[in-house]
Amino acid sequence: MSPARWWVARGASAVLALAVVAAAPLSAQMPDLRQMNGMALPSQDLPDGSVSVRVLRQTMGNNVVGAQVTVTGDGVSDSAPTDESGRAIFAGLGPGKVAVATVTVDGEALRSQPFEVPRTGGLRVILVSGLSGAPAAASPDAAAAPATPAEPAKPGTVVLGTQWRTIVDFAEEKLEIFHIFEFVNATATPVSVEKPLEVALPADAEQATLLEGSSSSARIFERKLVVAGPFASGRTIAQVAYRLPISGGRREIAVPLPVASLSTNVILRRLGETRLVAPTLPQAREADAEGKAYWTGTGPGMKAGETLTLVVEGIPHHPAWPRYTALGLAGLVVVAGLWLIFRVPVDPTHRIKALEAQRTALLTRLQRLEQGGEPATEELREERDAVLRDLEGVYALLDAERVRAGQAPAVRQAS
Repeated sequence: MSPARWWVARGASAVLALAVVAAAPLSAQMPDLRQMNGMALPSQDLPDGSVSVRVLRQTMGNNVVGAQVTVTGDGVSDSAPTDESGRAIFAGLGPGKVAVATVTVDGEALRSQPFEVPRTGGLRVILVSGLSGAPAAASPDAAAAPATPAEPAKPGTVVLGTQWRTIVDFAEEKLEIFHIFEFVNATATPVSVEKPLEVALPADAEQATLLEGSSSSARIFERKLVVAGPFASGRTIAQVAYRLPISGGRREIAVPLPVASLSTNVILRRLGETRLVAPTLPQAREADAEGKAYWTGTGPGMKAGETLTLVVEGIPHHPAWPRYTALGLAGLVVVAGLWLIFRVPVDPTHRIKALEAQRTALLTRLQRLEQGGEPATEELREERDAVLRDLEGVYALLDAERVRAGQAPAVRQAS
């Protein structure tokens, strides 16, 4: 799967899973279900090829029970009633089939956007009745792409609204970052800005992608999000996703703001001791979404030109030093093998010093691990065992080199 297609699936799933967590309790605001109405988003938590259609009445949690949902199209025709959670589940529709889901609630006909039944994982569809205005499903890009201005734009400003946020998640031993930028023009007419708005992404960002649902005026260019004006009245959405490598238990993520923000919102996936240590967000809580634990926080806004710096600690990671130690030992074994084969004269003193330095480093590491007795966690115990194995190898090589140089074997230090 190409990076763009992977992010479409991964990003859509993350946005759906976090919709309730992200949008509400901290500021007593309800999520804008018009953005979700009619959308079909991938979910790896569902059986392969299945489709879950959830029917709501106006608000999240107000489930419609007993409504008859129909899925039709491309040789597909099936129907099922919604259960107590407002969901109707469809299986066996056939992978690759293109279909739509429909239901009638209180005389209002609801229709999803067309979707393709996936081969792996499933789809989650939300249909909402009683929303004011035209249903979002009738115009998939209505929530994200600003309408063509009916009159010339006037010079003005936009801000990041209260629904802009940063989501920090994990996958395949890397950090996944999602930025949902909500640029708001509070006037009744379109406005133009002096130059396109730019947000620089981290220098080591990987697979930076603009997610589906973003404004047509947004682009990713040379690790930058660029949003060109003019900005229509209301909201202009740009959703960005990228990955960051994990090299330790702490990571800083810098987000320079091209315009002022009305609030600061962060959502962090909780894995073990993972926590956000900066900035300090006064309103915080923990919540679950799709069976995963998240920490959410909100705080005051920032001025244009300031940089939001997120500091995350307790990131689960695997230390790199065992790999480098193993590579170093492998290199020494190769050199020793070549010497034995070709009898190339090599100064043994240099090799002995290198091995002694490696032995000292390993003993220092072992002493730290065993301070206070037995290591406290399974991960630390595994690391201790790896150090002991590496020490055995170093001592064996040292003995061989000392014998070859006419010296006494190395004396093993007690740990």
